[in-house]
Amino acid sequence: MRRPVQLVLAAAVAATAAFATVAGAPAAAGPSAADTYERLLHQSGQAFFRQHGYLPVDGVEAFYRSKIAAARWAEAHGGGPVAVTTGRTPAVGASWDGQKDTNFTPPDANGAIGPNSFIETINQQIGIYDRTGAVIAQAQLQQLTGATVPTDPMILWDPTTQRFYYNVLDIPSARMFWGFSKDANPTQIPTSFCNYSSQFGYVPGNVPDYPKLGQSKDFLLIGVNFYPSLTTMHATQSDLLWIRKPQGSDPILVCPPGAQFGHGKFADLRMQDGSQAWTPVPAIEADTSRFGVAITMSDIECPDICGTGSQLTVHVVRPAPWNPAVPQLLSPHSITVSTFESPPDAPQQGSSNLLDTLDGRLTHAVAGFDPRVGAGTVWIGHTVLGGAGSEIRWYEINPAPLSTPSIVQSGTVADGSLYTFDAGVSNDRTCTVAACAHGDSMVLGFTTSSPNDLAAVQMVSKTGAGAQSSFVLVFQSTTPDVDGSCSPCRWGDYGGATPDPGVSLTAAHGEVWLSNQWTDGGPRSWNWEAMP
Repeated sequence: MRRPVQLVLAAAVAATAAFATVAGAPAAAGPSAADTYERLLHQSGQAFFRQHGYLPVDGVEAFYRSKIAAARWAEAHGGGPVAVTTGRTPAVGASWDGQKDTNFTPPDANGAIGPNSFIETINQQIGIYDRTGAVIAQAQLQQLTGATVPTDPMILWDPTTQRFYYNVLDIPSARMFWGFSKDANPTQIPTSFCNYSSQFGYVPGNVPDYPKLGQSKDFLLIGVNFYPSLTTMHATQSDLLWIRKPQGSDPILVCPPGAQFGHGKFADLRMQDGSQAWTPVPAIEADTSRFGVAITMSDIECPDICGTGSQLTVHVVRPAPWNPAVPQLLSPHSITVSTFESPPDAPQQGSSNLLDTLDGRLTHAVAGFDPRVGAGTVWIGHTVLGGAGSEIRWYEINPAPLSTPSIVQSGTVADGSLYTFDAGVSNDRTCTVAACAHGDSMVLGFTTSSPNDLAAVQMVSKTGAGAQSSFVLVFQSTTPDVDGSCSPCRWGDYGGATPDPGVSLTAAHGEVWLSNQWTDGGPRSWNWEAMP
């Protein structure tokens, strides 16, 4: 049995999004999920953040009321037929146990593939791997970034500058610690990277929560939900932060001063109807595009929509015509989609502990040219009510930066017996220094569980105009999750998926590399290569 691990944090750090985990025996059968939520209706915002690692935009009570409704729905509708699909089945290539830190949960596993290596980030850790999954270098994120308590990390590969970029949030200072690799093939931590931090006008005590990283040809983009403090009951706004990227793709020998990189903030994003935008997720760009795209969605907690939403909103930035060193934010355009609402948390075999399925927020986005559409598109997904209780809804969006955006196609990853959640989706676009190919297919990685199934890492794919594939098991957890955050047990909200820039341009399809979470009683991560 793994020995229990306890972590003592200073009071100023205790509210970080990573927590000490304590292993224990599976819990006996207990009250229903809805009954559990009833008892948590008046939980404080700080207690909620410590348990979940994120804050509900419209407050704790509204969050749990939506969870109660979703749990009652699942009780009434669960146990349906197993989904049957006929699409081309994706294949697993390299596949390996990723970074882990048994002191913290969840891992928030996230990764990106470059021409030579794969980099994975989790809460508190970073690892560089070769294309077989062998470790090249690994270290604590604090060693890389200098942040006091780095959390919510993300990593991406940028084809324009031929280097990796990362971002992490430091809760005590409310700063973003970010940086990039000096070249396309980092092999050492921290010396293969240039590292910086930016305040963006926030002050210690503020919480720029749920930072999501994307980019365009010229700028890094970071979407956040902003809370003035951990005691604030509602997010007062959602912001889109920007950083001017280094120009050129030549290797960097001496890191330039941070003052060289302009940065700023588009505060208080709005939907097209003027309502507050929720959870901005910038797209990771697989091509070289001067347009950067972030997607937001209807706030599906009360008020104002009170439980259901039906809109996604496209926010586009481009170099400002009057000064290309700074971005211009274009007017938002909203798209109506099928109605969605927050899901219940997921049951797991062998324990009454539930797994956190989040609150319906968007989780991951990748952009690239789709030759079937003849335009650049954005693939994005989130977990909503449906299936056995929770299902994944995905969308391919044509952002049409200078006209009207539209949904190219959409679908669900659902099963009548399994909860599905924690989605990371990517196109298969392949872009080298010289040329690009592919881009009409996708792979989506996710977690499944049920009262009769342990949590598992699975995937589906969709090639061209073909049907979505059946589920493909990538890795199965060995025990129920019983870590110190339960119940609901904190589960990842940073499931990673990025297209491979190293695939032959003459191959029939590209490839996607993904990261997700599994458990051996505590938090673990898994990485794999997928061929759609």
